[in-house]
Amino acid sequence: MGARFFAVLSLVLATGQAPACSYIVQAQVTFEPGSAELDRSQVIKLSEWIGRSYAAYPLYTSAAVEAGASGEAPRETRNLARLRAANTARALRMLLRTELPIASASQAYRFPKNRFEESNDFAVVQLYPDVGRLKLPGCNPGLPDELER
Repeated sequence: MGARFFAVLSLVLATGQAPACSYIVQAQVTFEPGSAELDRSQVIKLSEWIGRSYAAYPLYTSAAVEAGASGEAPRETRNLARLRAANTARALRMLLRTELPIASASQAYRFPKNRFEESNDFAVVQLYPDVGRLKLPGCNPGLPDELER
């Protein structure tokens, strides 16, 4: 998935619910071309984001990381994207307050920017709130919550 999709999803999620009524909290970091390491400012950004995320939803069921990398050499670019995803997941694991399963995905791109002029060198982190334990409202106000889950 490209950065454009995540930008649109971020706007939708800023209101609290996605169109499919999924609760997701998300952040994105951008990497310098060729780099797979998170620098100090990126770790601080993730740490602050996690603090805000726990303030919004104190319980989560899982997390996901998707990373992208750009380059002309497909094998190296795929490896760089995988390394970015692994490094971001590792940082997330250290910053989370509880242990969560973290799914990871990566994508190689030929060009550094997509057609919307957004960077293809990124990692997106998502946290999935525990809807049941947090007793978050359901998607269908006319149905009892237990029928909808």
